[in-house]
Amino acid sequence: MFDKIWQFLKQLFQRIFRTNRPISTPQQPPTLTDAEFEAKLMELLEGVNAGWGSGDVTEFLIAKRLRDTELADWLRRFGERLLAIDEETTEEGGHGDIASTDSVSSLQELARRLELLRGICGGELGEVAGNVGREILVKFPISPVAEGEGKGEVDGEAEVWKKRGDEQFELGNFEEAIVSYDKALEIKPDKHEAWNNRGCALDDLGRFEEAIASFDKALELKPDFYQAWINRGAILCDHLNKYQEAIASFDKALEIKPDFDKAWFNRGIALDNLGTFE
Repeated sequence: MFDKIWQFLKQLFQRIFRTNRPISTPQQPPTLTDAEFEAKLMELLEGVNAGWGSGDVTEFLIAKRLRDTELADWLRRFGERLLAIDEETTEEGGHGDIASTDSVSSLQELARRLELLRGICGGELGEVAGNVGREILVKFPISPVAEGEGKGEVDGEAEVWKKRGDEQFELGNFEEAIVSYDKALEIKPDKHEAWNNRGCALDDLGRFEEAIASFDKALELKPDFYQAWINRGAILCDHLNKYQEAIASFDKALEIKPDFDKAWFNRGIALDNLGTFE
């Protein structure tokens, strides 16, 4: 997969940067050519995809004698030029390399790796990587129909969007995760896992009443979904101070799964808050 992305992006970089003249700001000319920035970015993203952490990224930048702000500035300009090329292609009525299925797939993979970089790299570089990745996906959104094609059913399409939401949730992109869960639920409104995970994302955004409503929907569809009962109870206890209702939710979870230690623990917290110490 990486070889395919590399070949496409090398052609794309050549198209974006038609000369070897670096794209720079007057205040701080870069020390590398566009081709050198390209090679280092792709090497960095390959490492991130292989599981690098923030320390690995820092070591890579030091070893390459590359300032993170310098790479961020170049990446920002690459993103701007990429979007400009797409607009030019559209205005001309052509399709070009960018619109082909393989090219779009490569860009989507690039966006995914930029999102991974954003998740482990702070500062300007992480922010720019996330912004460019999101801009690419706005222009070239992932089609759940295409990804779920092998499954051939509505369930497969909904699962693709749900999994995409889970990935965004893990990266801390809670708003984007909710959008993906909503897409899954448009396709399959009775997908209880998506309702539950949507509630978790809303919880992390501090939208507690909406989160409760999502958990309630999950439980309406699957009353024995004990994870939703405990998630519901946790919000009632920790954020809404509705301890009796929280205990009732934990009790429901324990009726379904009596050995659910987390439910017992959270139930104890709610009882403590009520002053029911015994």
